[in-house]
Amino acid sequence: MRSVHVKLAGQLVGGADEAGRGAVLGPLVLCVAITEKDKEPLLKSLGVKDSKMLSPERREKLAEEIRQMCHLHVQKISAKQINEHMKKGISLNEVEAIFVSEAIKEIEPEIAEKIEKLYIDAPDPDAVKFTHRIKSNLPLNHILLDRLHSSHKADVKYPIASAASIIAKVTRDQEIEKIKKEIGCDFGTGYPHDELAINCIRNNIDNPVLLKYLRTEWSTSKRLIAESKFKTKQVKLDL
Repeated sequence: MRSVHVKLAGQLVGGADEAGRGAVLGPLVLCVAITEKDKEPLLKSLGVKDSKMLSPERREKLAEEIRQMCHLHVQKISAKQINEHMKKGISLNEVEAIFVSEAIKEIEPEIAEKIEKLYIDAPDPDAVKFTHRIKSNLPLNHILLDRLHSSHKADVKYPIASAASIIAKVTRDQEIEKIKKEIGCDFGTGYPHDELAINCIRNNIDNPVLLKYLRTEWSTSKRLIAESKFKTKQVKLDL
């Protein structure tokens, strides 16, 4: 999925981050944001920072500003896509790298050639390893191969990565609200530590609508599915 909003000129800088990585419900959303290098101080002055450090209202407001200043490429990775990859033994870090590379491939050549550096928030303990994962999914002659820089807390260190973080989070939040209405259940953030999410899964474990959005390869999901099967078996035994 692609969203391009502004024309850019001069030397550019890019940033990439995700939202919803550890959730048990809903999509993982990735964003690559690109802007003119001399606009980074403006992003910082607006209060752009890691999305987790901002209120939902503030994120929404900043997202409006970012869309006016940045060229954006967004990837929404569904629970189904994540499940399919993980069933093949592909780790979540590798899944994320695959879709970061897909977003990078969408960048128009005339934009890509002007990007001085693309800063990426790294989930791997070794940030360099994440750069290698991304590179392995890009063409050998891709112009950005030697301009990728993965680091821990890139969304804190680099304003353009913070901008990507905000767009990813706002996009995921919008998707989550749509899914809640479709399922008919408030599952909060959709993370395993959220009791609303756990209760929603328990109460809808046989609901095909919920299963569309459930990351069934997660240990949390496997546990809740197993509990449900056990209870069903117990009921039959009691009868």
